[in-house]
Amino acid sequence: MEAGGWSSDKASPPPPSSPRAAAPAAAAAAPPPPTSPSAAAAATTAASPPPPTSPPAAAVAAAASPPPPTSPSAAAAATSSPPRTSPRTAEQEAAAVAVPTWDDVPDNILVSVSAFLPCRADRVHMACVNRLWRAAVLGLRRPPPPVLPPLPPLPPQLPWLILPSTEAPIFFSAIARRYYALRGLPPDVRAARCCASADGGWLLLALDSSHAHALYNLNSGARIQVPREFRFRFPMGRAFPLVVRAATFSRPPSPEPYMIAAIVLITNRSTAAFWTEGGESWFSTGGMFTVRPQDVIFHGGAFFFVTATEGLIAFWPVEGEEGELQLARVDYEMQARQDYLTDVDFVRGHGTMKRYLVESRGQLLMVVRYVYDEGGTEMLRIFRFKLTGRLTQLTPARGLWEDLGDQLDGRMLFLGPGCSRSFEVAQYDGFQDQESTIYFLDQGFASVPSAVDNRRWYTFTDMGRYSMEGMVSTPWPPPGNRPPRFDNTPPTWWLH
Repeated sequence: MEAGGWSSDKASPPPPSSPRAAAPAAAAAAPPPPTSPSAAAAATTAASPPPPTSPPAAAVAAAASPPPPTSPSAAAAATSSPPRTSPRTAEQEAAAVAVPTWDDVPDNILVSVSAFLPCRADRVHMACVNRLWRAAVLGLRRPPPPVLPPLPPLPPQLPWLILPSTEAPIFFSAIARRYYALRGLPPDVRAARCCASADGGWLLLALDSSHAHALYNLNSGARIQVPREFRFRFPMGRAFPLVVRAATFSRPPSPEPYMIAAIVLITNRSTAAFWTEGGESWFSTGGMFTVRPQDVIFHGGAFFFVTATEGLIAFWPVEGEEGELQLARVDYEMQARQDYLTDVDFVRGHGTMKRYLVESRGQLLMVVRYVYDEGGTEMLRIFRFKLTGRLTQLTPARGLWEDLGDQLDGRMLFLGPGCSRSFEVAQYDGFQDQESTIYFLDQGFASVPSAVDNRRWYTFTDMGRYSMEGMVSTPWPPPGNRPPRFDNTPPTWWLH
């Protein structure tokens, strides 16, 4: 069982009963073999009244006393002896009538059944039934080794939606269309705020109000400490506590070097911060952003930040003259889209516009989410970044956002700060009707204080999926058996 994994409420099958264990019981119930005359005389002598004994011994002796007189026909039946049965035959007969158990299911059937479980969580549940099922699902061979069919590979997994809770967190699988309990998490992980997700089940967590952060792996339970301080690298200055609002990874934590870029709050101002594995603090290569960044992504070897005015800033990791890591900053001169001011005026005073960066088919996309104070998310639009001028010593890099309209051309998007993903609908059975669909999370942090204790409760009402073709959003995931409220936030994606 993986640390921080899932569990099933189904009861486990009964333990197997071995044929050899059933044989002695059958042999004990079988009639005795015929005896010779001398043996019969010895038995008659042994049946004579014994000397007085204690009450328990007397009860045993009474059980061995001769039976009462019977009729002639019954006596005749008693004198006829049953056919002689060898111990081996009795064992075989007992095995033949033994009740089959779940251990008796052939491996090829177990492997065939697993082919109908496209969600990895369901296959883990199947492997937890008993050790023989686990061996079959994992492709291990039980002695003597049978001929196993090839284990059907899992289809590409869609992100699992984690609904956080300090007591009973759960997650939802879009492929299996069901909820699972997320058990085995340490108490500080259950109480933490998720700042980012990365492939392989990694999360960046804010553990407490003292700015402690850590990387945690949901699959293995591995943990990596992350510094809680921020320093400006140029010029060097004093350390500042920071609050991470969103982050992304250059690659999942591994033996290979990796880097994290984040949108952080420093003295109540937003800016970019970076951390490399083994670093003693977060750092930045310049001053604060003049415009608040809204999302960050690693794309094409660089970290891209999109601002509240749809500006684009990139940081390229480069090697310095002495082999040290440096970041080259590029501020793109963006041409404003024609309806940008119209959108701003339409939303002003009624809601907000949130922006997400997504890599899809090698291109950089920006998704604009229109969130209204009364109705929540009512519309989403997608734009593609187009480079119109490269950076030179004399001219800045230039670009614009190109409207993609209402078509995603066979794609579905999953939105999240620093962890948005794009998937091809054709790779997933049962999702043909989800073409041009965008899944989004509740990021409103709207809560209601508890009347009993100091906890705050979240309902996650502004969470759903949006159809680009129908231009309508619907609640998602379905209510099912999930609790009506949670005492932690925000929801996040479990990436595979």
